[in-house]
Amino acid sequence: MKTTFCTFMGLIFSLTLAMPAQGQNVLTDPTVYVDSAYSLAMQGHLQEAVALNYEALENIPEDSVAMRCEFYSCLLYCYHRLGDYEQALHYGELCLLYDEEHGTKADLSASLGNLAGIYSSVGKQDVAIEYLRRSIDIETALLASDTTHTAVSLAIRKAMLGEVLVAKAKETTSHSPDGKKDVSSELDADAVTMLAEALRLTDEVLQIDRQLGRRTQEGIRLAQLANIYDALGQEARAKECNRQALEIARETGNRPSELIILLQDNQLQEAIALANELGMRKQEYEACDRLYRQAQEAGRSADALAWLEKARVLHEQLQSEETQRQLTIAQVRYDSFRKEQQLKAQQRAIQEERLRTRVLFVVSLLSLIIVLLLVLLLVLLRRRKRMVEESATYKERQYSILTHDLTNPMVAQQQVLRMLYRDFSNYTPQQVRALTGQLLAGSDSQLSLLRNLGEMAQMEQGKRTMQPTRLDLSALIADVIVLMRSTADLKDVTISLKSERMLVTADREALRTILRNILSNAIKFSPKGGVVEVGTKAPSSFYVHNDGEHLPQEQIDEIMHAKSRIISHVGTNGESGTGVGLLLCRELVALNHGTMQILSAPNEGVTMVINVPR
Repeated sequence: MKTTFCTFMGLIFSLTLAMPAQGQNVLTDPTVYVDSAYSLAMQGHLQEAVALNYEALENIPEDSVAMRCEFYSCLLYCYHRLGDYEQALHYGELCLLYDEEHGTKADLSASLGNLAGIYSSVGKQDVAIEYLRRSIDIETALLASDTTHTAVSLAIRKAMLGEVLVAKAKETTSHSPDGKKDVSSELDADAVTMLAEALRLTDEVLQIDRQLGRRTQEGIRLAQLANIYDALGQEARAKECNRQALEIARETGNRPSELIILLQDNQLQEAIALANELGMRKQEYEACDRLYRQAQEAGRSADALAWLEKARVLHEQLQSEETQRQLTIAQVRYDSFRKEQQLKAQQRAIQEERLRTRVLFVVSLLSLIIVLLLVLLLVLLRRRKRMVEESATYKERQYSILTHDLTNPMVAQQQVLRMLYRDFSNYTPQQVRALTGQLLAGSDSQLSLLRNLGEMAQMEQGKRTMQPTRLDLSALIADVIVLMRSTADLKDVTISLKSERMLVTADREALRTILRNILSNAIKFSPKGGVVEVGTKAPSSFYVHNDGEHLPQEQIDEIMHAKSRIISHVGTNGESGTGVGLLLCRELVALNHGTMQILSAPNEGVTMVINVPR
């Protein structure tokens, strides 16, 4: 029951109409559990599907690997739909490991295709290309050796490989605001080679789809060919392919494909109307943004302002949906973690009960020595139980605090929204801008907390491993500053960069998380109109300095030595915090074998210095 994910088809697949809800029967047959979980996932009930998978896995022995892989495949699908690619890759790799040793060739090909789709989604195109080539080799061999095997799977893999090659080729190609390739940029030889191979593969798939009478897929392949021809600068061919693809999409009623083709062909007004009808806000926002840029370049200020306002509203809706998605991922991870802990507790209870039974049986046969051993055992059990209870109490307290920290910004956002909703006409544009700034600040705070929670959860479960690489520290700093610029602008804080090229050895994502949290903290405690300076120091350090109030030594000691949570202080503009960020920074610095130092003196602000291995 493995499902192959295709990058181009992912958008269309996610729009599948939900089937009528069915009652959930708790059944002991594992295959029924699999079917029920997939049914829930297809209806969009992803949290329930994940919970059902974990419930089933609790009742399947660890050595029943084949049956467990069916649920791993379903979990891969659910987490991919949720956007939790880390979990999706985890279960995908488990399926691949089993299929390489015990599965059929068709199952192995499906696992490779699944993983290729996810790796492409996270931008790891080289890995996706490698997996797809392996899958294509397997499908080709199956077609040659098995007369019952169809060419459909081979067509899907080739189409996916074509899309991934186009994506990789376009990484080095600039585009103009209207979405067309900039003729001033030239494709390098490698990009041309990849596009040529993508063109050949997609054309082969088109012929297969025509032979099999797959009319809908034929239209999709023509749209893919148009995309490739556009990347190669062959606009006439791209136009013709788009025209044919649009005719087929309208003929077959494939509205999502029609929308993609309209966007590719720069028919933005029609694309906006169709995207609005289908509820596809991301594509509607893209079309509005491109129309805004076109109007701005043409000097049509009124049109540009109208499209900008519409794009802004859509962007806020997309941000709200992304926040909700992140909350859903966090809830799913929490639920799965709780299930895992409950299962371990049940297993411990069973083991303890068996142990007590053995001890009582031996007591009936022996005397004083067994009694002494029983006493010793009970002492150990009580100590173990006390440790478990203390751990559970600590976890509950942490979750309560974090829930409170997530709720506060959300309540403030609701209050601002109610004010705007009830009396919008009485607010000036400046007041509306200020209020939306508050909403954006609250959203940034929630997103930062969710990211930190994810990192902390990984480290607590031992899943966060460092992958040190050689990287340019100054380039990484510049990237993070770009991400934090809007947060600083909301507070009228200037970020000053003073760095030079410096190579260090560290985990890239860990350094990014450290810098993001420290920079966010510096902005939080900077006065309005203040300056935050970020720079590098030889041989392998970087620092973040803000000109806010200095930190007392007691507060510095707390940051450097707190075990579970750092007491958060209110920022200069009333910003709240969770105390998780700096604790996370300290742990990540240690995992990268670096050091963290805090320097502060009256009237000199605060400087945080991070040293990493060179």
